[in-house]
Amino acid sequence: MRLDKLTLKAQEAMAEMQDIARRLEHQRLDGEHLLLALLSQKDGIAPALIETSGGNPGEISRSLETALAAQAKVSG
Repeated sequence: MRLDKLTLKAQEAMAEMQDIARRLEHQRLDGEHLLLALLSQKDGIAPALIETSGGNPGEISRSLETALAAQAKVSG
């Protein structure tokens, strides 16, 4: 995938997704990493879409963090 072809917000989300996985010591990237990255973006569209549909972005972020914390870690 050529990251230079993505929008700036998409590039930022990809970088944040990798940072989240690295911080949590995960070997692979999953949709949960991406969604958490999208929800953490300032002025991002994901939180607004969730709120518009009646959801709570903060609650979803907390659930994602819990789910990600339960995934296997890689060390060494």
